[in-house]
Amino acid sequence: MSPISVGTVGGGAPAYVDVDGTVRPAGAGWTLEWWIGADDRWRLPTNEVAVRQQRLGDAPVVETAMRVPSGDAVQRVYGAAGHGAPIVVEVENASPAPFVLALVVRGAGQVVVDGASAQIDRQFGLTTSRAPSRWAKSVGAPVQIPVTTGHAETGAFPGATDRGARLEVALLHPVAHRTTLRAVLTAGKRAPAVDPRTMPDADDVARGWARVLDRALRVEIPSEALNARVHAARAEVLLAGQGRSPGADVFAALEDWGFDAETVEAWRRLSPRERQAVRTRAEPGTWEEAEARPGDAEFLVAVRRLLVDDGPKRPIDLLAAWPDAWRGRPLSVHDAPIAGGLLSYAVRWHGPRAAFLWETSASQVTLRVPGLDPAWSTTDARGEALLEVSGRSA
Repeated sequence: MSPISVGTVGGGAPAYVDVDGTVRPAGAGWTLEWWIGADDRWRLPTNEVAVRQQRLGDAPVVETAMRVPSGDAVQRVYGAAGHGAPIVVEVENASPAPFVLALVVRGAGQVVVDGASAQIDRQFGLTTSRAPSRWAKSVGAPVQIPVTTGHAETGAFPGATDRGARLEVALLHPVAHRTTLRAVLTAGKRAPAVDPRTMPDADDVARGWARVLDRALRVEIPSEALNARVHAARAEVLLAGQGRSPGADVFAALEDWGFDAETVEAWRRLSPRERQAVRTRAEPGTWEEAEARPGDAEFLVAVRRLLVDDGPKRPIDLLAAWPDAWRGRPLSVHDAPIAGGLLSYAVRWHGPRAAFLWETSASQVTLRVPGLDPAWSTTDARGEALLEVSGRSA
């Protein structure tokens, strides 16, 4: 499973969250892990079987849950707007008993702690809602040993440095039952300390992302796996477009899916060769080929070509392929950007025949649906038709 990007539109390069909840900040050589000390033993997500991960809706808000006695420890990671491109890392104790949370920095060159704020490699800040109650550090050896054997220390953290960037520091926080501890990562020289209480919660961020994603092309495809990947890939590509060199594939996906403002910004950061590469698009393939695309941007471009293939000076082909397994199942496309306007359509079924409904704000376009009825076409701006469905699969 690939890492999930987290961040904000306009907030710079995203951070990444691994399948176990490990956070990899953009531009950092170190990682931030979360460990839980319950009554019976310590649990490290990298070693546990009972770890589950999901997004909140389609947003880049990552929730990783790990079993503890009689409940879960639930970590949520997401980006927030603000100076230093804040990344929020919160851990909820969704169990009836208290536990200890260890926030573990691994692979750093320097860590300095002042109360509830830590400076990491002079480029990053980590601020928690309260100072850690205990701490442990090691160089070139697992900090897991003093943490899990009860040898973490109390008092002020003296700071630690290692030129080889082999430093491991664990900051321990007690978390009462049914409560949450929140930390905020910020980036930049002398990264600012941010009060975690001022950060939005995960649900608010997820709702904000829903509004961002709803302003572009939206689809519902008769495949649960494809649908889920499309919905996740749109957020991934939006965040990838924030990087210094987004690349031709990311630009093409942003353009194809109607993220206009982000497309303009990404274009400015393309090289001349990349700009040339995005002037043409590959012909539509099959749904199986689209699903096999390894990158999110390539995948979205391939899906868009199958749903709306709108090359210049020729008819617009909708649904270049329709697998036999999808017969009888609905499909919808909302606000696909095409030359001169937007296009929406849907497929509904009446027994063996497909009802095709469409509407476009563009003028003088010819629409075809070769994956369902190769003989059908229209120049009407809106309407409904019963198609004679072919027997091909694709």
